[in-house]
Amino acid sequence: MMKEIHLFGILKEQYGDTVRVEVSAFPSTLEEVVNAFRKNHSEVNDIPFLIAVNHFMATPNDNINENDHMALLPPVSGG
Repeated sequence: MMKEIHLFGILKEQYGDTVRVEVSAFPSTLEEVVNAFRKNHSEVNDIPFLIAVNHFMATPNDNINENDHMALLPPVSGG
């Protein structure tokens, strides 16, 4: 099953607005989805980011369902 992830900041610059990763089943933990993303994009393994589900901050242990909106938010800076 595929899960679409919306990207922001440096992740968006590198990969575009969204990426799709394969997960075994729904519900899945966010940690499983993030691990699938990092496996396919190993160059971002050192970039920390927050996870949002349905526009609320979430933790890696939270579950995600097929129709949930998921976003990765890396640190940003600017002035």
